[in-house]
Amino acid sequence: MSGSVLAYSGYRWLWFGGLFTFAGQWINMASMGWVVYELTGSGALVGAVSGVRAIPMLLLAPLAGVLADRIDREKLLQYSQWFSAATSMLFGAALALHIVSVPMMFVFTILMGASAVLDRPARHTVAFELVPRDLAMKAVAFNTIAGNLARIVAPAFAGYLIVWFGIPGNFLVQGVLYAISGLLVWKVAIPPRTGSRSPRGSAGSQLLDGLKYAARDPQTRLLLVLGGLPFFIVVPTMGTLFPLYAKDVFATGASGLGLMFSAVGVGGVTGGYIAGVLSRFDRTGWIQVGAVLLFCFSIAAIGLSPGFYWALAACALSGLTEMIYSVTNMSMMQLAAPEEMRGRLT
Repeated sequence: MSGSVLAYSGYRWLWFGGLFTFAGQWINMASMGWVVYELTGSGALVGAVSGVRAIPMLLLAPLAGVLADRIDREKLLQYSQWFSAATSMLFGAALALHIVSVPMMFVFTILMGASAVLDRPARHTVAFELVPRDLAMKAVAFNTIAGNLARIVAPAFAGYLIVWFGIPGNFLVQGVLYAISGLLVWKVAIPPRTGSRSPRGSAGSQLLDGLKYAARDPQTRLLLVLGGLPFFIVVPTMGTLFPLYAKDVFATGASGLGLMFSAVGVGGVTGGYIAGVLSRFDRTGWIQVGAVLLFCFSIAAIGLSPGFYWALAACALSGLTEMIYSVTNMSMMQLAAPEEMRGRLT
C-alpha cells in the first residue's frame, strides 16, 4: 500500500510534511494536559482545557471546508503551519517567563485547535487529488497512518522533552516542527482547479450549499453524525484521563504519559493497515459500527485497568479501533461527496 501512493511525488511531500504537523499536534496534546495539571492541580481544569478543543471544530469546520474548496490550498496549508509555529513559540516563551494564566491556557488551546481545523480539510482534499481515484482510500488511510506514526514517537518524545528541557522548551520544539511542515508544503505540486472543481459563488453561498447538501443527502448526513460524535464525546477523555492516570494512579510521571499516547499510536498504525485491507469489502457501515463500539469499550478499559501495562494494552486497542473507524468514515465521505464540495464535507 505504501509504495503505490508514495510513488507520486506530490503526495510524498505532503505525507512527510504531515509527519511534522502531526508530531507537533501530538506533542501539544500530550504536553498541554500535563502543563495544566502541573500548574493548577485540578483534574476539572484539565478536562475543561481539553474540552475547548471542540469549539473550533464546531464553529470553524464548515468555514474551513469552504476555504479548502475556494482558496489556494497551498497557502491555506502554509498559513496554518506558520500560525501554529508562532503560537507555540509564544506560549513557550510565556511559560519561560512564568506569566501563563488559566485564561491563557484556554486561549492557546482554542487557537491551536482552530489552526488544526483549518489544516485538516485542505490536507485531506489535497491527498485525495494527488493520486488516482482507485488509490483514494489508500491515500486517505496512509495519510492518517502518518498521524499515528507521529503519535507513536511524538508523545513519548514529549515526555522526555519535559524531563530534559522543561515545559517551555517542549513548546519551542513544537513550533520548529510546524515551521518545517510549512516549508515542505512548497514542494507539493497541487493540481489546479478546473471545470466543476472551480469555486463558484460567494463564500457564504458555498457554505450554505454545503450545509444544505449535508442536510438533504441521507448518506452524507449519517456519515457526518457518525464521524463527529466519537470525537466530541469519547476522544477528549484521553486528554483528560491520561495526565491524571500517569501522575496519580500509575505514578509514572511525564514519561508514562508519553507512553500511553504512544500506545494509542501503535494501535493506530495497525488499525490503518487493517483499514486498508478492509477497503476491499462492501459492508463498510457495519465495519464502522463494530469499530466505534470497540473504541468505546477500550476507553472504559483504560479507566478500569488494574495496572499500567493493562492500561497500555487498552490504549493500543483504542488507537486501533479509532483508526479503522475514522479511515472508513473519511473514505466513504470523500467518495460520496461531489468534487466541488469535497473540502466542505471533509
